[in-house]
Amino acid sequence: MKQKTAVICLSRVNGGMELASVKLARLLSSEVEVEFIARDNSYILNKEEHFKGFNIKVHEVTFSSNFSFKLIKSVREILINSQIKNVIFLGASEMKSLYFATLGLDINFIIRQGSKKTTSKKDIFHKLFYSKVNYFVGNCEYMKQNIIDILPIAKNAQVKRIYSSLRLEKNISFKEFNNKIDLVHVGRVHPGKGQFEAIKACDILFKNGFDFNLKFLGDIQDKNYFEKMNNYLETLEYKSKIEFVGYTSEVKKYLQESDVFIFPSLGEGMSNAIIESLGFGLIPIIYNDTSSPEFKDLGFHIHLTSNNSVEELESIVLNVAKNLKEEKIKAMQNHPKALEVFALQREQREYLELLK
Repeated sequence: MKQKTAVICLSRVNGGMELASVKLARLLSSEVEVEFIARDNSYILNKEEHFKGFNIKVHEVTFSSNFSFKLIKSVREILINSQIKNVIFLGASEMKSLYFATLGLDINFIIRQGSKKTTSKKDIFHKLFYSKVNYFVGNCEYMKQNIIDILPIAKNAQVKRIYSSLRLEKNISFKEFNNKIDLVHVGRVHPGKGQFEAIKACDILFKNGFDFNLKFLGDIQDKNYFEKMNNYLETLEYKSKIEFVGYTSEVKKYLQESDVFIFPSLGEGMSNAIIESLGFGLIPIIYNDTSSPEFKDLGFHIHLTSNNSVEELESIVLNVAKNLKEEKIKAMQNHPKALEVFALQREQREYLELLK
């Protein structure tokens, strides 16, 4: 029997890392006692359904800066009082505080990284803060290498790759071929997620007379970015074909009504949004960045740009539109493969192997 485990995510926003932390806690809770440590007034705590029906004790911590004596004291008390032996941390900013919170305790410390880091942390101070980490886990091969390149790995620590899993639907309805191209993008509305590029890429469809729609699913987290796109849309003849749905609990419905998953985002790691699109048999058109090539290596039918430009994105979108029927048939095979590669039981087993 594995010992008590704390999953820690101290971010307040709604994004891939936050959702991954909730999913991982839920996944492990059927095999080990799990407690979750989250920040006050965060997306994780504000959504009650995150832990409903799961045997997970949730702790709320309050602090004002990434290095905080209040945070150190709060986390340390939780770990001691709950007799926690394993910590899985999703994040980076609070490592200084977590080092002191776990100092002197018998803790198996695991860091899970799912987004690209660019600034080296191999200075003497970060070597100290990361010195108690036992396992570094990247959610794909690219992230595993990024960890090795950026973070200070102690002599006795190990670096692992554990692909993310997702609860994918076994029985889905593929949208029938009807000569209309329905494109969808899933992700928070924020620079770097590729919404603006996706809109611009649709210009080629309009100019070539294709009937299409593009829907964006996800929280509007950057209002200035959203306003900039809306101003741009006002100049377009095809603005009525673009829709920002916002946050929705009906992602399945929208994906089943779509043909193409367009996702020109950078620095994603192994994105849950991409995995979900594969699980619904969509045709993914994504930027060739970080882990994206791994999907192709795993045998999925996807389209990758080479130089990550809007012009190249347009070219791929047009080619898919011209060959939509054949593309849909090929992409349908993504569904059974995704069920196998991203199975929940596989990720659960690989994390359990790291726990005390």
